[in-house]
Amino acid sequence: MKANKIHKAGLQVVEISGTDELHVIGDWRQVFAEGRDLNQVKEKSTYTLGGKR
Repeated sequence: MKANKIHKAGLQVVEISGTDELHVIGDWRQVFAEGRDLNQVKEKSTYTLGGKR
């Protein structure tokens, strides 16, 4: 459901993994509030696709 909400907001879903992991291109904070409640999202890590390692 969160991936669908991200897609409808015009952002791109890169990967859905595990039970609660969603990789997104774009600013997901325009769609979800940041936090630990069930209707919120917390950032675990940030990376650049195609970037140098």
